[in-house]
Amino acid sequence: MKISKTRSQLISSLSMPKMRKRQQLFMAEGRKAVADLARRFTLHTLVTLPGVMPPEGIGGADVFEADEAEMKRLSNFSTPSEIIGVFRMPSSDDDVSGPLEPDLYMMLDGVRDPGNLGTIIRTCHWFGIRRIFASHDCADCYNPKTVQATMGSLGSVGVTYCGLVGMIEANPGLPVYGLMLRGRDIFSAPLGDKGFIVLGNEGKGVSAEVAARFSDALTIPPYSSDHGESLNVSAAAAITLAAFRK
Repeated sequence: MKISKTRSQLISSLSMPKMRKRQQLFMAEGRKAVADLARRFTLHTLVTLPGVMPPEGIGGADVFEADEAEMKRLSNFSTPSEIIGVFRMPSSDDDVSGPLEPDLYMMLDGVRDPGNLGTIIRTCHWFGIRRIFASHDCADCYNPKTVQATMGSLGSVGVTYCGLVGMIEANPGLPVYGLMLRGRDIFSAPLGDKGFIVLGNEGKGVSAEVAARFSDALTIPPYSSDHGESLNVSAAAAITLAAFRK
């Protein structure tokens, strides 16, 4: 069935945060991303180029065809995929509130770049972190660029938007490890298997009110005196989680 103008407009509108929230829908592009997300989210609509078969095992959704020009209009990327999937947002994303089960959690304070957030979600999945707590000014985890960067890990790692200070204070038994430019060497500091790992904004770092709750300030030391100003936040997340899981 050829996609209608109304359906096309709905999908195009999902590039805007307010429309994703209003419709409770988000989109993903590419065969692998759609197939991976279909195992964790309810598929609402599938759009393909003419003659392209849906990924194996996907069913229960409306399927439409769109020509290359229409797919380009629907896509959020310069090179559109042959498949676009629209998924329903789960209703339980913000249901988590303290106190929490003792575990290791990621906490993001003002991470604004959608690609960085998506890479962090993917990295958390790799290292077995199942929950990220994000401040309300973080990037939207359903932003198309975030979804693409997760490489299918969205859904395996829950993202809860909340007040970080309140979450920390509701869990006084969990240590708070903060990544800073100045702190203890993460490779020699004693690291636990429970607590919050806090990463801050790409330019400003962690806010003062969150930093005041740190149990331990950690840093990733540069190899030599000749180094860049700082690490990308998603790279810092990968190094940090590797150190903790070691």
